[in-house]
Amino acid sequence: MGALDGFVVLDLTQGLCGPSCTMQMGDAGAKIIKVEPLSGDCARGYGPPFVNGESPAFLSLNRNKESIALDTAAAQGRRVLQALARKADVVVVEDIGAGSAKDLGVSYRSLRRKKPGVIYCELTAFGDEGPLAGLAGAELPVQAMSDYWGSLGVIGQPPIRVGADIASVNAGAFAFEAILAALYHREMTGEGQRVSVSMLGALLHMRGIIWAAISDPDEWIGFHCDTYIKPPEQGYKTKDGRIYFMLRRGSQEDFDKLALDLGVEEAFTDPRFQQAGRNATGTGKWAYLVKHIWERGFKDKTNEELIALIRGHNGEAVPVNTYESLMRHPHIQALDPFVEVQHPKAGAVKMPKIPWHMDATPGSIRLPPPLLGQHTDSILEWAGLSPAQVTRLRKANVIK
Repeated sequence: MGALDGFVVLDLTQGLCGPSCTMQMGDAGAKIIKVEPLSGDCARGYGPPFVNGESPAFLSLNRNKESIALDTAAAQGRRVLQALARKADVVVVEDIGAGSAKDLGVSYRSLRRKKPGVIYCELTAFGDEGPLAGLAGAELPVQAMSDYWGSLGVIGQPPIRVGADIASVNAGAFAFEAILAALYHREMTGEGQRVSVSMLGALLHMRGIIWAAISDPDEWIGFHCDTYIKPPEQGYKTKDGRIYFMLRRGSQEDFDKLALDLGVEEAFTDPRFQQAGRNATGTGKWAYLVKHIWERGFKDKTNEELIALIRGHNGEAVPVNTYESLMRHPHIQALDPFVEVQHPKAGAVKMPKIPWHMDATPGSIRLPPPLLGQHTDSILEWAGLSPAQVTRLRKANVIK
């Protein structure tokens, strides 16, 4: 039994942001009813590559969900949607906007009149207020607007994006946290409420530590301030690869011995190596300026030799992995972070396990990502529709 066992979530989201939120709720045991248009969630088309015709993006974010394919442009479809919303504990909407939700009869105002305890979460690109409120948005403009690109790439070359969809996934994570808080409040008081989370707000929150540092710095140096001019971090080149290392716990004696073992005695007189090397490694303020000195001492030693040497002097060191070497790493194999799920069309699909562990209410992967409309009939039966009503909806092409 999961922590959210017994709760029902109506998922009106598509793409990446909302589905990442509702998947976490499903992992925790909630029943997730995913309402898709007859053409399917747009993420079903994200690719290539595809896995036997299925999108990896969709497969990654939609386990533990039941799918109903519903034409909400039809009056009968809207009535079905309203019936589902009235039975749900949580309604999560994304992109359809407040006006569209009102037209569909599933706005927060309309639902709370009939179900005051409903938790209603709206996910948007730019938030509820201001000149951009209500505008459509996407990952790239939100990343650009929040200054995430300013500290990427190389000066003089074209800008680059953050490779991961950080605005979408982090907004989904914050929405999950907010919904849990709202559910806890309802358990204590019986009151429902509306929750609003924006992609831009999520990135502004995460970026805040950088802006606080550059608002009035004592000096324009250190990883909070010089991130705008530093080259991309690729680790320290060694004889057979790259490593990343820091000196945070060692003594001055540890540092002196390490410098001698590496043959970089100039570190003894270079002021940038003061404080037992702390400022000259990792995120230290001089680290990227003295990297070439460390690499001169690393060039004749392998990753394995250097990691053992640095750890022997109370430093921290790890290899910089490729995906292939990461999967082969013995510690990753010991963590066993992936699980194989049988999908009715894609076959055996490997995906990350649930990242958290709870002894009393563990999460579980109960359902593979659904086919489009795979659970339409069972969902309508749960909503109280008769077989004859379901047949009429199917003949009218309202459901699939």
